[in-house]
Amino acid sequence: MAGYSQADAMNALDPYIDDLDAICRTAHATYRAYPPEVLIEHDRRAAASCIYSHMVSEAERRLTGRDGVVAMNLRGLYVWVVAQIVTIRFKKMDEDGRTRTYPTKQAKDYDRQRELPGLPSPPINLVVGYLPDPTETEIVRVQVARPFGREAIGPRCGAIALGGCDAPSARCLTGLEGNGKV
Repeated sequence: MAGYSQADAMNALDPYIDDLDAICRTAHATYRAYPPEVLIEHDRRAAASCIYSHMVSEAERRLTGRDGVVAMNLRGLYVWVVAQIVTIRFKKMDEDGRTRTYPTKQAKDYDRQRELPGLPSPPINLVVGYLPDPTETEIVRVQVARPFGREAIGPRCGAIALGGCDAPSARCLTGLEGNGKV
């Protein structure tokens, strides 16, 4: 199978950028709508877990069944294959597009761009996620990152930004360098 570039991956995602942004924002808003007496009981891990569940559900609603998108559950790793080029999963992120969890071997292999059964080869495995503000009550931005294990090779993260593209209201992917700087 042919190798694909980062540009190929971003072009494949282009028709879905609004949905990817909405998946993360809707999931966060759904969680923030919980009653205050429930929210107060959740630590950051519980909050991230609830938001993740809402992201998976929202992705099912928005992406599954669309032309060129295949949803897969690989032993608990929920991914969506887009245009047989790119695979995406959803996570909470830091400003550099890194996730903060104790990953399974399968998740580590995904992040290291290793081949996984049933996914496109060679892999372009991306993570779509939200960057919360310090209080975790608002989303600073939605990001798309191409992880390379613990080591970053080149630019690893882009933000889904409003405006600055073809139209003032359009969403597009803007590059981010380390520490979240555009």
